[in-house]
Amino acid sequence: MGEVKVNYDEEADVLYISFGRSDHVTGIELADNVLLRLDTGQSTGTLPRAIGLTFISFSQMMAHSQDTPLNVPLTNLRNLPEEIWQAVLTVTTTPPVGDFLAVGLSLSPRVPPLPVPTVA
Repeated sequence: MGEVKVNYDEEADVLYISFGRSDHVTGIELADNVLLRLDTGQSTGTLPRAIGLTFISFSQMMAHSQDTPLNVPLTNLRNLPEEIWQAVLTVTTTPPVGDFLAVGLSLSPRVPPLPVPTVA
């Protein structure tokens, strides 16, 4: 992996993190303001690798998170094809992406509403 480059465009409020280059890049929207640039490896027969991350409205994201980690639900990934989902999971849980994002698991049980008692 090459050198990591970080660039912030103050006027656009966009943070770009680059891990390398590729001619075969797919953009995956991890959340509303977080884009993963990914080489799936499908066209070259290689392992998937992250090309970069883009954080849109970066200063606003950081102002809202302050001293707590920014929670980014990965619900956008539900509709991805299986091979893309696996590639995203692989690159987001390992360096270099793992050096910038912490992917965790949280459980939110969906409990149906309890029935309202009726008077007979």
